[in-house]
Amino acid sequence: MKIRINRDGRVELRDLLLISHRGGRGFGPENTLESLQKALDHGVEMLETDVRMSSDGVPVIHHNPFIGHRLLSRLTLKEIRERGPLIPTLSEFLDVLGNRSRINLEIKRCDPWRLAEVLRSSPYEQPLLVSSFDREFLFSFRRTGYPAEIGLLNQYDAGGERMLRQARECGASVLLPICLIVDEEMVSSAHEEGFKVITWTVNNKHLLASLIDAGIDGVITDEYVEMEDFLLHGLEGRIGSNAVESYRL
Repeated sequence: MKIRINRDGRVELRDLLLISHRGGRGFGPENTLESLQKALDHGVEMLETDVRMSSDGVPVIHHNPFIGHRLLSRLTLKEIRERGPLIPTLSEFLDVLGNRSRINLEIKRCDPWRLAEVLRSSPYEQPLLVSSFDREFLFSFRRTGYPAEIGLLNQYDAGGERMLRQARECGASVLLPICLIVDEEMVSSAHEEGFKVITWTVNNKHLLASLIDAGIDGVITDEYVEMEDFLLHGLEGRIGSNAVESYRL
C-alpha cells in the first residue's frame, strides 16, 4: 500500500506494509490453512505467522509453546497432529501460500539450519522477513546464507541506542517494537541508521493514524480488513498535521 503525505506543501510518497497477524487471524482460526486461504482470497499483501519445531525436527505453525498441557517442542509431529489436527507444518503452509503474498516468519523456537533447509525446498520466492526475540537465533540464521531480511522483535523499551546496537549485532535490518513504545523519535533514529520499523499489534484506527504520523514502515494487525478499509477510505484526509491519501497498488 502507498501513503501520500503532504508535509507543508511538499508531497511525500512512501510504502506502508499492512500485515495480517498469526497467519490470517480474523479470517479463520489463527495459524491454520483455513485462515491462510481466506486471507489470500481477500488479497492480503503480507502475513505474519509463528514457527516452532517438533521434537523430531519438523517446523510447524503455532503461536503458543503448549498444546494442552504438553510442550510442543517435546512432541513428535505425529503427537502434535493427534492433539492439534489443524496445526500445519511450515512446508504445508508455504505450499498453500505459493507466491500470492509476502510473509514474516516469527521464529518462536526452531533450528536455524533446519528452517533454511525447509525454505530452500519450498515454492516461496517472494521477499521474506524472518523475525524473532531471540538474537542468537537471528545471528545463527543469518549464517545459513538464506536470503531473508532479519527482524528483531522488542516488547520492552530497551532504550533507543541499545535496541539499535542489539539489531546491528544480530544482523537485523528491521526493528519490530511493540506499538506501545513507538514514537516519532524512535522511528527517526531507526531510519537514520538504515532500519525499517514494523510495529505490532495495531487494532485501533486512532493508534494506526498516530503511528503513520510517526513514520512507521508497517503494522501487524488482527483486524486486517478493518484497518485496510480505514487506510483506503476512512482517513478523512488528515493524520496529525499531514494531509494523507492511501491507495492500493
